[in-house]
Amino acid sequence: MNRWWFFAACLFGGIFGLYAFWRFEDAVSDLGRTVIAFFLFGFYCALVVIGTSGKKRTLSLLMQTLLGISLSCTIAALFSAPADAYLLAVILGLILGFTADWWVNHIQLP
Repeated sequence: MNRWWFFAACLFGGIFGLYAFWRFEDAVSDLGRTVIAFFLFGFYCALVVIGTSGKKRTLSLLMQTLLGISLSCTIAALFSAPADAYLLAVILGLILGFTADWWVNHIQLP
């Protein structure tokens, strides 16, 4: 069992816990949206760290940039951002994904 299986089990367990123990009314509140946004951001960071660490790279620069853009647009949609905020979300996602190789070097896996 490699680390991708472990990561997938943690992801689906987290999603199950999110829907099993939260009511839907709590998920549409500001606190619920903030928790979901932090969960998505943490999931993106973990995916990039696992995909780019080590000697063999399994996540390309294009893919991590597209994932960063989709993450930022999803968080903007989650908070019902106006139309001009999506342009800012795309720019921030592009920066987040393109510089991921730099900030991954500062994270040490056990």
